Amino acid sequence: MKFRLCNFLATLAVLASFTLAIAQASAENKPLKVLLIDGQNNHKWKETTPLIQATLESGDFADVTVATAPGKGEDKSGFAPKFADYDVVVSNYNGEAWSSETEKAFEAYVSDGGGFVTVHAADNSFPNWDAYNRMIGLGGWGGRNEKDGPYVRWKEDQKKFTRDMSKGSGGQHGRRVPFTLVVRDASHPITAGLPKSFLQVADELYGKLRGPAENMNILATAYSNPGTGGTGEHEPILMTIEFGKGRVFHTTLGHDVAAIQGLAFQTTLRRGTEWAATGDVTLPAVSADKMSADEPATGDPAKASDVEGGEQAATNSGVNFDAAPDLKADGWKSLFDGKGLDGWNRKNGTAKYRVENGAIVGTTSEGSPNSFLCSNENYGDFELTFEVNVDKGLNSGVQIRSQSREKGGRVYGPQVEIESAPGEAGYLYSEATGRGWITKEQPIKDAYKNDQYNRYLVRAHGNRIQVWIGDQKISDIQDPESSTNGFLGLQVHGIKAGTGPFEVRWRDIQIRELK
Repeated sequence: MKFRLCNFLATLAVLASFTLAIAQASAENKPLKVLLIDGQNNHKWKETTPLIQATLESGDFADVTVATAPGKGEDKSGFAPKFADYDVVVSNYNGEAWSSETEKAFEAYVSDGGGFVTVHAADNSFPNWDAYNRMIGLGGWGGRNEKDGPYVRWKEDQKKFTRDMSKGSGGQHGRRVPFTLVVRDASHPITAGLPKSFLQVADELYGKLRGPAENMNILATAYSNPGTGGTGEHEPILMTIEFGKGRVFHTTLGHDVAAIQGLAFQTTLRRGTEWAATGDVTLPAVSADKMSADEPATGDPAKASDVEGGEQAATNSGVNFDAAPDLKADGWKSLFDGKGLDGWNRKNGTAKYRVENGAIVGTTSEGSPNSFLCSNENYGDFELTFEVNVDKGLNSGVQIRSQSREKGGRVYGPQVEIESAPGEAGYLYSEATGRGWITKEQPIKDAYKNDQYNRYLVRAHGNRIQVWIGDQKISDIQDPESSTNGFLGLQVHGIKAGTGPFEVRWRDIQIRELK
């Protein structure tokens, strides 16, 4: 009897596990709960809202509830959606302010971790609502100007985004024509499965947007052609913004019915909505034969899911961003042979660099500015490793993707911080740019082990930069403002008069370029 009871209980346990697995799989495949807001817009929202809904509901990707706000001049005190009931809120609204209670509820929803997607003219909304403008990063019209923040554009000659605080209104577009989107961050989940460039059908190409641009990562841009009334700039088209614990996807695409029939709009909206809701994208990749840079592709929004799948056209190079670089992987190349400084050159300062016991030793020079021993070669996407031992009292760093100014040769760009504990070791600083710390939050102060060599691991891919000290991840950020290509530099920091000398030692410097 005891044997039979044991078998019965074991069978029940197996059935319970099986039932739980089915329930978990069902939950994972459950459509996203989306709240789509409309009701006012200087665009034809009654025509575009059903198409946005169809795009998101295609293939049971989402379950969309439409909330229509009161019309212009009508009482809005009763418009109070229960935002917390949804995974993500999508806005097709450009109109009058909501009640203060609804605004506060929406702020709390996003800052506490809710997802938000702003579509086309929704970035014209609420010019006087501070939190909303921080959510969308950049906006246009509504009296926006330099008081609201910078213009942000990609500069092809500098290979980076710039911020322009010059005077001027916010918001502009030329004639509606097809245009090419160029992916600027292929490592982000939204763009990792897309071609590197692809055409959108005739649409309004927004330019001269400006705003706080805080915690913002620009995923794709498009050139606003002066020949069609544009700005002559590479303008941001797809963006992500972090607002508190929440995620925001901002697309300027989707002016009208014709624009929403573009696969570029449909595909990026679906991927951006999933990311805003979950922080990840599980939708299949979209190949260049379905969404190319040669001809704008169109499709029925209700069949938007049909384009997904097939051979991935643009990937994250097989990089596992959840793990540190693998030192056993193929492709690592030594940048220092332990004997000489071939392949390196000194810039700025008067610190001395020598080779001793298989290490590069940098020694401070009293009264000298920061000194750098720089690689002769430039690098774009890569994984980098080195061991370093810095004297207490000295802070140092390794420049990545850095440049030197034509006048004076001053080195500038992202720097991986090296400092004895407690300190900022492993965080990212923008050397000589005026930006200060790129890594704004710095909770870990003791990862660096004093008086011994520490192994650093660095990954730079697109706008994403990750840093580990040993097996502890210190930084994982998006940095769209820095160059994505440049030299490496071993820094010996300047010191105050009457201090030092101090030394910093590097060894086993290797790089693995990512294609």
